[in-house]
Amino acid sequence: MSGDSNRLPVLAAEINRAHEAAGLAGRELVRHAIAAGQRLIEAKALVAHGEWLPWLKKNCAIPTRTAQLYMRLAKHRELIEAKSADVAHLTINAAVDLIDRKPTLSERLDDIEAACDLVDKELEDCRKARKMIADPVFFALVVHEHGGMLDAVRKLTAVVSALHDRMDLLDDERDVFVLKRAIDISERAVKTGIEVGFSCERHLGVLMKVC
Repeated sequence: MSGDSNRLPVLAAEINRAHEAAGLAGRELVRHAIAAGQRLIEAKALVAHGEWLPWLKKNCAIPTRTAQLYMRLAKHRELIEAKSADVAHLTINAAVDLIDRKPTLSERLDDIEAACDLVDKELEDCRKARKMIADPVFFALVVHEHGGMLDAVRKLTAVVSALHDRMDLLDDERDVFVLKRAIDISERAVKTGIEVGFSCERHLGVLMKVC
């Protein structure tokens, strides 16, 4: 607990510096705001329940709504960086628009394709590891403990579910090439899921024998 208490004054100083930089900077405005938001998120996790707003008011020269905005930008940092050609010239309002704007069908497909690539990489890593590790039990434990496959599958499941929740995008799409790509990527996602299923069944079967 004392370690957490020592960390909070450091975070407060860094939050204030980042907020001041965000107010002065013409360029890198969003980056400074995100930096402040990341530290605000960390500080909030360290402050006792119910003490967050009093701590913020006492230690940081940031209005509550501004702090909430910074934290929101920080939570969506990866999305902002992925959707912006140049974050250095991005305004706060433009960054918020990137967060709020609904992805197009093409962007949803990009997300699924990237998630499939990630799963494929994990599967390839598993195949290489299997050649190096003769003991099937030890190999299954390594795969389980590493957790990379599980994280990749969760990502793929999330982006596929996101598209399923917006099937109206398919109904509204008029570009035949995008529609064909949707079919191709959907088939790839299914095949990837089947391959992962077989892999998991093998690993689980091995682990069940020793548990």
